[in-house]
Amino acid sequence: MELNHPMFQLKDLSSLWQSTIGLEKESLRLKQDGNLSDYPHSAEWGTRTQQPYIQTDFADSQLELITPPVKTAKEAIKWLAASHQIVQTTMTEQHDDELLWPFSGPGLLPDDPDVIKIAQLENPDEYKYRAYLAEVYGKPVQLLCGIHYNFQINPALIEAKVSELNQNLSIKEVTNDLYLTLGRNYLRYRWLLTYFLGATPYLADNYSTNLFGAPKESTMRSFRQSQYGYQNDPDLSISYASLEAFVTDVEKAVTSGQLSLEKELYRDVRFRGQEQYRKLITDGIKYIEFRNFDLNPLDPYGITREDIIFTKLFILTMLYIPQIERDEEVELGNIMNHVVAATDSLAPLAYKEEGLELLTAMQTIARTLDEQQLTDGFFEKIVADRIPLLETPELTLGGKIILEIEEKAKAKGVKAQDYFLEYGLDLARQHKKTYLDRPYNLHGFEIYEISTQHLLTYAMKAGIEIEELDASENLVRLSYNGHSELVKNANMTSFDTQISYFVMENKVATKKILAENGIHVPAGDSFTSFEEASQYFPLIGFEQFVVKPKNTNYGIGISIFKAHPSRENYEEALQIAFAEDETVLIEAFVPGTELRFYVQNGEVHAICERQPAQVKGDGHSSVSELIERVNTDPLRGSNHRAPLVEIGKGRLEQLQLKAQQLSLDSIPDKDQVVYLRENSNISTGGLAIDRTDEVHQDYKDLAIKSAKALGANFCGIDLIIKDFSHPIQSENDYAAIEANFNPAIMIHLFPEQGKPRLLGIPVLQQLFPEAPVR
Repeated sequence: MELNHPMFQLKDLSSLWQSTIGLEKESLRLKQDGNLSDYPHSAEWGTRTQQPYIQTDFADSQLELITPPVKTAKEAIKWLAASHQIVQTTMTEQHDDELLWPFSGPGLLPDDPDVIKIAQLENPDEYKYRAYLAEVYGKPVQLLCGIHYNFQINPALIEAKVSELNQNLSIKEVTNDLYLTLGRNYLRYRWLLTYFLGATPYLADNYSTNLFGAPKESTMRSFRQSQYGYQNDPDLSISYASLEAFVTDVEKAVTSGQLSLEKELYRDVRFRGQEQYRKLITDGIKYIEFRNFDLNPLDPYGITREDIIFTKLFILTMLYIPQIERDEEVELGNIMNHVVAATDSLAPLAYKEEGLELLTAMQTIARTLDEQQLTDGFFEKIVADRIPLLETPELTLGGKIILEIEEKAKAKGVKAQDYFLEYGLDLARQHKKTYLDRPYNLHGFEIYEISTQHLLTYAMKAGIEIEELDASENLVRLSYNGHSELVKNANMTSFDTQISYFVMENKVATKKILAENGIHVPAGDSFTSFEEASQYFPLIGFEQFVVKPKNTNYGIGISIFKAHPSRENYEEALQIAFAEDETVLIEAFVPGTELRFYVQNGEVHAICERQPAQVKGDGHSSVSELIERVNTDPLRGSNHRAPLVEIGKGRLEQLQLKAQQLSLDSIPDKDQVVYLRENSNISTGGLAIDRTDEVHQDYKDLAIKSAKALGANFCGIDLIIKDFSHPIQSENDYAAIEANFNPAIMIHLFPEQGKPRLLGIPVLQQLFPEAPVR
């Protein structure tokens, strides 16, 4: 096929590749036995009128998971991974017997269709519309699930090309013409995608449609794409010759009663962006929706990254091949697609020659993209891998599924149709494990630190929109119903001022302000040079003391001496501290239990005791080996992307070992606890124990008073307390040692002992009191 376009040239492909895509993936909620779930759509997922990520389609048990517009397949999978995890986690917490059915066609249907509950939507008109669909088409048809692939041609490129070719052209009219041409070409050749990706080989035995009855065939490549799927009355005729003709035909169908509403038009191409089709002419098409994708049951998210990329390459190819203009050619495409869909998955392809022509054209597109984006043949390989499938239907998705079901059914001595349900449920259980793996991460968003992942999880659940501004900085914009908030590190927001951050970051200033407000702080002094601090050694009046940088976070650069150290060890601690800041504090070590108070908006929401990084001896392993063993815990990781941090073997750890007359090569006695750090920060390998319900109110009030003195809405107040279960008798009962503008929600989420505190919830409730955050 000749590749030519009146506006786009092959050199424009890199800009066209920046066109955005978005996926809408439907799935049925099932019980473990395969019956439709009768549990209602969870209130945990927010209100359906405001939820951009988790919706229902026809039935109350039919979920629709939606990605925002993105530019890459990787980003699309990221959003699908997160929404699947949130949905499955909620279902498991509430009932534990729900699964997401992986196929497009139901494997089991109730004998009484009235059992199928229509989505309980807030809008009564939407409910009435679904009730109408059930009556006209039958409820089983409405349970068919698939993926809708949305595509928006890069608008900046369209504007640039109009400016380059003829500035007198209307951008709206050019855009409409581009989408109409793309839609016609797609309808003509989409059969190729059905051949490669069709994956609805079986249906429940009692499946039928009101228009076409029960299927006469036992298996197809795609029942969903056949006449037994989403099909209007065959007498309905819609022209694609022009946008005016299309809109006029749809309006006539609604007026005559062939369609109840414009959106009842079931076509594999839908022009989107306006509430009414007539406004497409006046206000323009914004994007195009392709609706012919079966769920890939072998993939936990219903579509693979490679198939998303292959489809995008196919769409771009549709822009460059000769334009389809006549309705007769569009109708030919419809016929060819029905033939491919209705053919057995293992039957030879009837259109091999045209399929090869299309793949050859796609290879040109792919090869050009590889050259422009320096991808070393990545795109071309995705296309080339499909060529053998034209001759070997067994290698298509439908072919693989049929062969696997037949093989397993044969081993069990049953018919393939009878094994379909069991096969699908096995896949659903496998996918459930994928969704629930690594519960401390928000799947797809692992680049963020754990606290931010936690916040984003509850934002998605509540239907609060997420805009990623800078993932490396954990900076996002959250929006709900026109209200937006910027958030960094999960709890740095507009509710706090920059000056409060500066004060809390500066330990000298923090101590001074707290002391002025009657809050006891450790005695000590500060130094701005190594020489000055070194000379202070003989003047240190504390048997136990701390060396730490003035400005630090995560416990970096802190050394604690519980016995008076040698000058050598003292100066090594100074070097470590001065490496982090120009000012170093020497202050008395206060004995007692160190507690972190998480304060928000004048209220203590969580308290945890932090214990230093430690290992326990087994009598034959070295300290180094014990550290390596502890670090194999799947909850431990680096860069705050896991609940616990790996224990290090650096200078501070070795200094702490030296204070215990040990080294990394030492072999501790069985059950001997060896501390690798004196400071108890989780960020240096420590452990957390929840104490929220055990600490006396006096200390909670003290933490609230400290936060108020520092002008902080969100903060972490660190107190050393002799006995946190008893009231304060004197200032010697405690000392405030630090305040944190980034109090690290994560340390309260996965305590070693005690109750997790889900602090992202109160954060969002304060930011968005109008949102249904639970």
